[in-house]
Amino acid sequence: MANSFNFADIWARKQQDVFLKKSVSMVIADTKFNSELKFGKTFKRNYSSVTDADVPSIVTRGTDMTVRDVSDTTETLTINKEYGITIQVHDWDEIQSSYGLAMTYGEQYGQIMQAQMDADVLGEVVNATSTVDYGDVAGTAGQGIPLTVANVLNVVTAATKKLKLLNVYDTDLVGAVSPRFENIISLYYGAKVTDLGDDVSQNGYFNKISGYKLYSTNNLTCTAVLGMATNPTAGDTVTANGVTFTFVSPIGTTAGNVLIGASADATRASLATLMNAPQTTTATGVALSTTNSDRFRARVTAVNNDTANTLTVTVKGVGELTVAETFTDGTDTWTTTLKKQLNLFGVRNKCTTLITQKMPSVERTRIPLQFGDYIKNGMLYGVKTYLDNAKRMVKVEVLLD
Repeated sequence: MANSFNFADIWARKQQDVFLKKSVSMVIADTKFNSELKFGKTFKRNYSSVTDADVPSIVTRGTDMTVRDVSDTTETLTINKEYGITIQVHDWDEIQSSYGLAMTYGEQYGQIMQAQMDADVLGEVVNATSTVDYGDVAGTAGQGIPLTVANVLNVVTAATKKLKLLNVYDTDLVGAVSPRFENIISLYYGAKVTDLGDDVSQNGYFNKISGYKLYSTNNLTCTAVLGMATNPTAGDTVTANGVTFTFVSPIGTTAGNVLIGASADATRASLATLMNAPQTTTATGVALSTTNSDRFRARVTAVNNDTANTLTVTVKGVGELTVAETFTDGTDTWTTTLKKQLNLFGVRNKCTTLITQKMPSVERTRIPLQFGDYIKNGMLYGVKTYLDNAKRMVKVEVLLD
């Protein structure tokens, strides 16, 4: 005879860990202007017309010297990054939960908000004055670097060379690099013991190389180039940032549909339009779902090029970018050598400018006619790479598999 018993279900008093992205933006961005923009929406800085190419005039005695014109040029940072997340928690759910629902989810979404700010800061790498690509390490210019133990030091020293060619001699240098880059650095050092000191407690910091303090992040920007010279066939697809776009005729109503136009150029332009305004249904594209639309609006830009028959997609905060296509014409595809991860090297706290008027913070308000609360989190900030920031930053393009 078999025994039969009923046992109680025991619930843990804490959720499982959620592994969210760590922020490194505070070692990259210049935040010293925060106190100057407590109100208002724009912050202006000038740069001089004087350059390192200027030389003094030769003086001829008894002859008037030529008077040089000088001028300022203004660059403007706009506070235009406005993000928010709202959830709803019923009082009775809070009472019966074994852990605090509002606090738990509020903290997690606070980290999501911080990751967005981080992605925007790291995404400014596209505005760097200098670029290190495969051409700087004995490869083909313009292509991503297939990073190896044999060439990683050359990559880093090439970044230093680019800075010094612009007369940037700051010694407090940092690198925001991917886990892929970190892995190669670790293999480069092998079992060598390094003295990391107190810096090991800082988010993402893991090592030094050639004067750079390196911070590992899974929140970098990536780019990919789609070659599309032939008009697609109905049912062909393109996938980027986890979203699939389907080429159709007629347009239909399915989210992500792109109308096949009179030419490949027209169709490619329609795809770019939908990627850049994914919340809007037009005659040539059907808006994405709310979740996918938010993902694209916050992170993705697409640039069509009719001359090259390409579409360049840039995605912030993605770490590793996966793209795909199912074109009937096999010659149209994502270009393997142009799938790049944009690692950032430069001067600590001077690579771009971040002005924050509202940091991510939780606000709790009662829901009228319900026993519950809205848990809201919002932030307001602006990011701008001024000319002097751009010269202190180097974009290092690493090839993605």
